[in-house]
Amino acid sequence: MPRSPLNLLLAAPLGLATLALAMPTAAFAQTETKGQSPAPQKAAEPDTRSFIGTWALTDNRNNLFNVRLFPGGKAISTAGSEGAPAAGASRLSPNEMRELGRWQAWGNGVRIDYGDGWTDWIYVGPEGLSHAAWQPGQSRGSVPFNFGPAVKLSGAEAQVVGVYSFPPAQSELKPYIATLLSNGQAFNAIDNRAGGVWTLNGSTVVIDWISGWRTTMSIDPATPLRLRHWEPGADRNGPETGGIRQGRRIE
Repeated sequence: MPRSPLNLLLAAPLGLATLALAMPTAAFAQTETKGQSPAPQKAAEPDTRSFIGTWALTDNRNNLFNVRLFPGGKAISTAGSEGAPAAGASRLSPNEMRELGRWQAWGNGVRIDYGDGWTDWIYVGPEGLSHAAWQPGQSRGSVPFNFGPAVKLSGAEAQVVGVYSFPPAQSELKPYIATLLSNGQAFNAIDNRAGGVWTLNGSTVVIDWISGWRTTMSIDPATPLRLRHWEPGADRNGPETGGIRQGRRIE
C-alpha cells in the first residue's frame, strides 16, 4: 500500500512488542517460497464479513490513508505512492490518489495486497483492531515495516469516504478522479490547485476546492452520486455551472 503524507489525529502507532504478541508466531518464522506467501497459523478465523467497509489507517509517519474493502475481494486505497502535495498545492495524477488491490482472509484478520507491491493486514490483536503493513519486496513472514491502529468507519462518513469518477462542468473534458478522506480533506486530478475540504449537509456532500470551484454530491438513495458544480465567483444559491452530472464510485 502506498504510504503518503496526509494528516489524521489518530493514536500513535502501537509498540513493536505489542505487535509481536498480537501476530501469530508462524507469520514471523515462515519464509516465502516461489509462488506462495506464508500465512499465519490458523486458529479461529474471524468472519471476514465484519471487515467489509471503510477503514482509517496510518502509515509509518502516522499519516492517514483510508481503505475500502468490497464484497468479493476488491479493495481500494485513498492515497497513492507519490502522496498529496501540502494543502493540495498542485495537480495530482490518478495513481497519486488511489491504489487498487485484493483482500483475503489471513490469520486473525484480512490481508490486502496492492498492485504496487504493498500489503496491509487488518487484524484483531490483544488491544482490539490493529493494522500492520509490509513494503514491496519484504517477506510477509517478517516483522512488518509499520503498524498502528485500525478504525472502521460507520454511518454517513463510511458512505462518503472513497475514490470517485466525477464528470466536470465542461462537457468537452473527460471525467476526473476525486478522493474524499475521513478527515474532511479532498483531492482531485483536474485542478492545478487540487486540494479541498468536504462537509456533509444532510444527504449532500459539499466540497469546496481551493481553486474556487464548489462541487456537491448527493448520497440520497433517490439521487445517488448526483453532482452539481459552481465555478469560482458563481452564486452558490444560483444555477449550477454546466448542469447536473452523474458521478461514479471507483471499485
